[in-house]
Amino acid sequence: MNAPKAIWAFLIRDAVTEISYRLDFILKLFGMFFQIIVLYFASKLIGSHPSLDHYGGYLPFATIGLGVLSFFQTSFRSFAQAIRREQLMGTLEAMLMTPISVPAIVVGSSVWSLVWGTLSAAVYVGCASFLFDFALKGNLFYAALFLLMLTIFVGSLGVISASFTIVFKRGDPLGFFVGTLSALLGGAIFPVSLLPPWVQKISYLHPFTYGLDGLRSILLVGESFHSILQDFFVLFGCTAAMVPVSMYCFHRALRYAQREGSLLHY
Repeated sequence: MNAPKAIWAFLIRDAVTEISYRLDFILKLFGMFFQIIVLYFASKLIGSHPSLDHYGGYLPFATIGLGVLSFFQTSFRSFAQAIRREQLMGTLEAMLMTPISVPAIVVGSSVWSLVWGTLSAAVYVGCASFLFDFALKGNLFYAALFLLMLTIFVGSLGVISASFTIVFKRGDPLGFFVGTLSALLGGAIFPVSLLPPWVQKISYLHPFTYGLDGLRSILLVGESFHSILQDFFVLFGCTAAMVPVSMYCFHRALRYAQREGSLLHY
């Protein structure tokens, strides 16, 4: 089986499994609507602020931020969770012995989570825009390009996280980096400009900041792609560097687990 067919088979398997749990599926959608309502009243409490007026207020600013952050974290966890699930089911070694390439297995095991994360972010932002009447102004193609770069970047981090899962089973130091630091330093909930100057310098070491800045500039301000090239190239450079690093780490983790005989341990 070639890689595209294998990835498609993984997607169909996981989609059918998830949708079969109808109550859980409905509760996830309800949770998104609840977050949007809470965010609306929070924006009323915060009111106007100079750092937010450029984006149309706190509600549009935070909607894009939390939608993308949720997608970011879902995509990141998907790889490690997929590996952990296969370990617990005792199917990881059998999968790795099939004639499917390792990258195809890695991507295929997580493709449903990536698709669901993308759809969730789109529904979250779209519903908030429709319910509370703020306009998405920019070019959706450029926004999709930024989201694609973020997907590949966070996917690379997720593969490294999966490498820790293979070797250590539990415990992932990247979880703190992706979760807490992205929310705190990436500008998802509040503008980076409100942070102390020395913390702002740290926040701009995190590629999530550039991806989120680019998406907000496109969707809320309507800026051209030319005006955000710096954000795009920084994100592209980080992504291009992380992909081979993540694949190297995953291969090393597999070799270590196979050598130690711990691949099926959980």
